[in-house]
Amino acid sequence: MKLKTYICQSMDEALRKIRSELGDDAIIISSLNEGDSIRVTAACEHIPQNLDAPPKPQEPQYTALETKNTLCQMLSYHGVPTNISEDLISETCKLSQSILECGIGAVFKELYTFSPLKFSPKTTQPNQIMLAGPVGVGKTVTLAKIATEYRLLDKKVALISADYLKAGATEQIQAYATALEVPLTLVQTPTQLENLLSQGINGTTYLIDTPGTNPLNPSEISHLTDFILAAKQAPYLVLSAGADPYEMQETASAFKDLGSTRFFMTRFDAAKRFGGLLSILFKERLEFTAMSCGPEIGSRLKEAQSDNLVSILKAFLPDRAYQTQIQAQQTQIQAHQPTLSPQKAPEAELPAWVKGFMEAKKA
Repeated sequence: MKLKTYICQSMDEALRKIRSELGDDAIIISSLNEGDSIRVTAACEHIPQNLDAPPKPQEPQYTALETKNTLCQMLSYHGVPTNISEDLISETCKLSQSILECGIGAVFKELYTFSPLKFSPKTTQPNQIMLAGPVGVGKTVTLAKIATEYRLLDKKVALISADYLKAGATEQIQAYATALEVPLTLVQTPTQLENLLSQGINGTTYLIDTPGTNPLNPSEISHLTDFILAAKQAPYLVLSAGADPYEMQETASAFKDLGSTRFFMTRFDAAKRFGGLLSILFKERLEFTAMSCGPEIGSRLKEAQSDNLVSILKAFLPDRAYQTQIQAQQTQIQAHQPTLSPQKAPEAELPAWVKGFMEAKKA
């Protein structure tokens, strides 16, 4: 039993000191008023050593140089355009030492914006989600995966498809609606979509699939714009991983002009280099929502978080330790090779007819 006496101006002050120094298990043995002060004796089984001691600073996970080198290697491998790489590295060098020592994940949190679509019983369910993007990027599959998440949470969801032009599009989304046991409505005009949403049921999330849109075709852009105005909500952009960084950046810019500020990225299972993703995150400042791997609706969406992104980006990087080992072996082999003095190459034997011609000329 440890005893300690406190002389304070009030009992409240004494209790605060006892709790701070001896912990919540301390008991008061006695208290005595001494004029304007009070003497309090408290006891506990043992005095905590570090009750209020500030936490020890964590050891840095990386050095700032290691983080910068990893970033440079990552940008190079994934094919990020040179001008964007230079800007990224420049912005990284402006970050504090403490952020750099936490690794690439901490750097991405500072440079990129992540806005994951939360699927949880506690989160507020949105009234509607519209997807837009070029042809063949996986909008319908992504829509079905979102519907799957809400069905797993036992929340009400309905599908709406405005993609009536693409061959097989209606059959595809109908198959998903049947499998998920959710209602599906087909619309062909923006007016039909507007009327349908105005009569929507509260508590139901309406997932809207739009026609694949060529960002270089003004007619298709105008057609999509009419549906966006009817829905009265900016669409989520859907892009496919592995596309050319320059093309992806221009596509993202075109849909950004239509109000898209957040995006899904599909086909992470079918690509190894993601320079386009890193480019639009930095250059277009779009918010990354979720990642999709595989066309099966059972392969669930993965939240877009900096750590998740770093894991994917690092998965395909060449092993630097292995490369260093190979380089060391090559250097060692070269060091043990004998140095040969340069020798004069033997002169080529001249054909007989050339020799005869030269002799005749001398004569």
